[in-house]
Amino acid sequence: MYEVRRNREPGEMGVVRPPIVETHLGLDRARIAALGYALDGPTAASDRFTGRVQVRRVFMVGSIRVSEATVDLFDERVAFRLLNELVLPRADALSVSLDRLQVEVDRLLPA
Repeated sequence: MYEVRRNREPGEMGVVRPPIVETHLGLDRARIAALGYALDGPTAASDRFTGRVQVRRVFMVGSIRVSEATVDLFDERVAFRLLNELVLPRADALSVSLDRLQVEVDRLLPA
């Protein structure tokens, strides 16, 4: 299980407020949610988020939390650079011809 934690600014008189936590079963879904929250950046709404978002891997046995580790830490700058500077391949560049696929399958299967 993965948790996405949106950190909040301290409340009145410096009282530390806990982050808002969402759980996701897949790392990809957690990262996409975290990138979206990080792109929001700091907000001046009632919750006052800092713009820093953590993705944490959580291991649980039953309802007992066994361990957890930080997988990613995003903020607005990281999310912006990742989404705007990363060049992803186009779908047609990932396609494979049927003949090439058959050659790969034949190579993998024993004679």
